[in-house]
Amino acid sequence: MNQELRHGVHLRNMIRTFGKVTALDSVNFSFHPGQVHGFIGPNGAGKTTAMRILATIDVPDAGDAFIMGHSIIREPHLVRRHIGFVPDWFAGFRATTVHEYLDFFARACSLKGAERIGTVGDIEEFTGLTPLRDKLLSELSRGMQQRVTLGRALINNPSVLLMDEPAANLDPRSRIELRELVKVLAERGKCI
Repeated sequence: MNQELRHGVHLRNMIRTFGKVTALDSVNFSFHPGQVHGFIGPNGAGKTTAMRILATIDVPDAGDAFIMGHSIIREPHLVRRHIGFVPDWFAGFRATTVHEYLDFFARACSLKGAERIGTVGDIEEFTGLTPLRDKLLSELSRGMQQRVTLGRALINNPSVLLMDEPAANLDPRSRIELRELVKVLAERGKCI
């Protein structure tokens, strides 16, 4: 394997169509640990499609992408070990507390005992959710729901964090706080 592909995220000639609509047309780009990159474009430009492909939720018609050296086409199970995905919608169980939700995903990532408890506690602290850990998800503001979604994406300590419109519908203060969290994650060497 090309040494360059072993670190970061690399899209190579990515094509994705939906009928007669071409969402991605030979897209190429790379970014590396510690870097934050964003896609800017109008609705329908293919941003979410690219995110879904990188998150191994969708597959391209042609091309490939490599995340930390693993092909999204040939090794999606290995890619998933390296990514955390923050979708553009909140997928929470409304009658669950913040702590129960994060603990559920820690268990789904096979964390056990002290490691699970420590990981969930660290994520609650990092995302500012500790004071809200016993609140129901249905009681949270959009900004706090976004923090919970970010916390869920960090459970497996991913090398790559994929965020689809993370600041959509957030108030100005929540946007600033999210930007600060992203900055810290990049300083810790995550590809975002």
